[in-house]
Amino acid sequence: MPTSPLEYIWPGIVAAQAIHAASKLRIAEILDSGPRSAAELAAEAGADASALERLLRALGTLGILALTPDGKFANTPLSEQFSAGHPQSQRDTTLFLPAAFLWRPVGELYESVRTGEPAFPRIFGKSFFEYLDAHPEDATVFNAAMTQGIAFTSPALLAAYDFSRFRCVVDVGGGEGALLREILLATPGLGGILFDLPQTVARAGEVLTGDIAARCRIVGGSFFESVPEGGDLYVLKGVIHDWPDEDAVRILRTTRRATGPAGTLLLIENLVDSADRPVGVMELLMLVIGGRERSTADFRSILGSSGFDIARIIPAGWSSLIECRPV
Repeated sequence: MPTSPLEYIWPGIVAAQAIHAASKLRIAEILDSGPRSAAELAAEAGADASALERLLRALGTLGILALTPDGKFANTPLSEQFSAGHPQSQRDTTLFLPAAFLWRPVGELYESVRTGEPAFPRIFGKSFFEYLDAHPEDATVFNAAMTQGIAFTSPALLAAYDFSRFRCVVDVGGGEGALLREILLATPGLGGILFDLPQTVARAGEVLTGDIAARCRIVGGSFFESVPEGGDLYVLKGVIHDWPDEDAVRILRTTRRATGPAGTLLLIENLVDSADRPVGVMELLMLVIGGRERSTADFRSILGSSGFDIARIIPAGWSSLIECRPV
């Protein structure tokens, strides 16, 4: 464990932005074909050679890049993951978490702690999702990171939960369809409905292809207004933590109307009081953008206000599966 607070602050505050810059310049992807000099990398990436060399040297001190004996730069196992072609690529996440529309509100954490109010709407004049709706380029970054994250979380989810018990799963707030694709691939015969904002599901046809496309349909709309009927399992992954209690209850109530008396609700969330995987610093990100991580008691409260009761909680890797029944 670190022995000084500076070990957390330095180099973290600069390293995140250095990784972000290198990902935007696609340095790791250029280096996939072999070592390059700073000048060669600058020519291919469209950057200033002197400034880029300073960035590369800094990343080298962190073990993210390697310096070869002849003065060139090469990938390491860490930087390889910034390449879009890597099987465990984290490129979309490196473009998302250090992006300006996140680091600016994180920089106002003090004010959020002092006042209890999220920093995001004060800085940008809009809520987080209103901002994304008005800034499609940033929305693309967000959606890509959410899609990429499914690759890391779905194996534990699929190992922990039996989806074969159901006839049709509705993925509410399911983004571009990556989670629904994984569920349907693992569960032959199961049908699905992907539901999210129209502009979000617009690219779902690139994700839900082949046999999967034949087994599901894509619906655009707002979960504050209604949720598609026809499923016997409704899944919300990482949706409820994006919203304060009042809005979370609104989402759950529209889902309850669609679920009917015999359906099942499955929330995939992180729990503040998890013995295995407590939420950690994600709580602070949600604080500044306007969401909230919750404890088991918190979930019981908002679910009870929405017509659901918790049947069981299943650990699944980084997340908890909160299985709920209508009451």
